[in-house]
Amino acid sequence: MTFFAIKGSHQFMRNKTILVGCDETDVLLTLVDSLSTISNYSCVTSVRTSDLIRIIKSIEPAIIIISFRNNQLAINNVSSFINNLSIPILCLTRRNERNFLKWNPKNIVLTHPIENAIKPNYLVSRVNSILLLLKQNSYNTEQSFAEQSIGKHFGRQNKSLSRYVMELDQKTGALNRIKKRIKELYSDVNEPIRHKLISIVNSIQVNTKDEKHWEDFKMYFERISPNFLKHLNQKHPELTPKDIKYCCYLKMNMSNNDIGHVLGINLESVRTHKYRLKRKLQIAKSQNLQTYIKSIVS
Repeated sequence: MTFFAIKGSHQFMRNKTILVGCDETDVLLTLVDSLSTISNYSCVTSVRTSDLIRIIKSIEPAIIIISFRNNQLAINNVSSFINNLSIPILCLTRRNERNFLKWNPKNIVLTHPIENAIKPNYLVSRVNSILLLLKQNSYNTEQSFAEQSIGKHFGRQNKSLSRYVMELDQKTGALNRIKKRIKELYSDVNEPIRHKLISIVNSIQVNTKDEKHWEDFKMYFERISPNFLKHLNQKHPELTPKDIKYCCYLKMNMSNNDIGHVLGINLESVRTHKYRLKRKLQIAKSQNLQTYIKSIVS
């Protein structure tokens, strides 16, 4: 077994190696001499399939070129040890051998007549084309992975912001319910206690002022759906703040149960307001309110 121009670390050899298996010395030397003109790639050779398999196990070549007297046996042995099915196998065939070769359809196998492969520049041009395709495919895969990662990042961010907006409403709703319960206690307590309760109610009132809460809500919501509120107001300027908030909830994919839980109201009240909202928006009875809200460009 002969090794040519193997430099650098194992990491460098991964995807930067052309592995050549051939059991005819003169053909092997011709192939290697031709492949030596391909820049940035090392060439590793083997004259036996057993050694070829051992090399495949230790490195991950960019391409495998085989030219054995029994190519079918070589394909069978080699393909079963390739973990990365995207590694192409270029098989150099003799006479009409290519008509009878069989391989696993999951493997990428290409065939070329050996008499053409040993011609000057023929093999190099074919291998360069294959390497170019591999490079483009690798770039597209990495790009797709990057896009997916970005998409997941923003998806997580949107979920986090949606949860924040919901929690903001839930806290306000809870404080308003507490305020109501405290007011109900006024008639059951003496004057000093009543004054203390009124002070607590006033404090809650200041901290849950609708205008402030609505501004906080809009600020965080617009990070999730930029320009949605602008387009909604342009299209339906007659909507009240409560109507707009319901539209935001629907844009956030909140169900009737979610909305009811956030606002502290029953499902019937949620359905009633959605029905009134639908009429305000002049949506046909057959049209889904949430679908319409989502169709508004944001």
